[in-house]
Amino acid sequence: MSRARATLVTALVGIAALTACSSSSDKPAPSSGAQKDDEPVSAPALKPITKELTQAQITQALLGDGETLPSWSLHGDKSVTEGQYCNGTKEADSAPTGWVRGGDSSYEYNGSTINMAFIHICLFTSADAAHRQYTTWKGTETSKQQNPKKPVGDENTLVINPGSSDDSVYGYVRSGKVNIRVRIEGGTAGDPSGTQAMLAATLKRLQQLQDGKAATVTAPDEQDAARQ
Repeated sequence: MSRARATLVTALVGIAALTACSSSSDKPAPSSGAQKDDEPVSAPALKPITKELTQAQITQALLGDGETLPSWSLHGDKSVTEGQYCNGTKEADSAPTGWVRGGDSSYEYNGSTINMAFIHICLFTSADAAHRQYTTWKGTETSKQQNPKKPVGDENTLVINPGSSDDSVYGYVRSGKVNIRVRIEGGTAGDPSGTQAMLAATLKRLQQLQDGKAATVTAPDEQDAARQ
């Protein structure tokens, strides 16, 4: 090989090497925590509820007409929850340990009370007290429990047809020192998406109020987000 030809080949090899280095430097360096293409990207978790929300704020967080699921409407007025109703047992005659205050609302389907939905919000003095009551609320029927498709709060559970109920989905969430319970009774067995949307919307409304904002998130907002 002539000296000129050898020089040309060497130059071409050098250019190819530089090009390869440049291309590889444009890509992010792999890491053990990198997200794989086929793995879902989790939405950022909401900040837990840590403030002592007022009764008015709890009432505002409860979904009203036009804010709950389609075809459902508020049945009566939003209520102030008495302590024993945050206890979670039918025989309870006193508030659970650490209970502060609560609120609840009920909903009818297409103007009929044959099918009903319910939301309870219970505020406690600490996350530990809320956790204890959350554990009582969700019960021990592990075969009927499932996690929401999108995590809600610090702890969350959906229970399909708890106890001897039929066509019902119960949902439970703890966020900081607040517990939220949603029950939808009638025609919802096997499709917990409505319960999940009401749980998520109620928690996000509490978060907005804790941040000094108006409660604007609705259950249809959460249903739309879940479909995306």
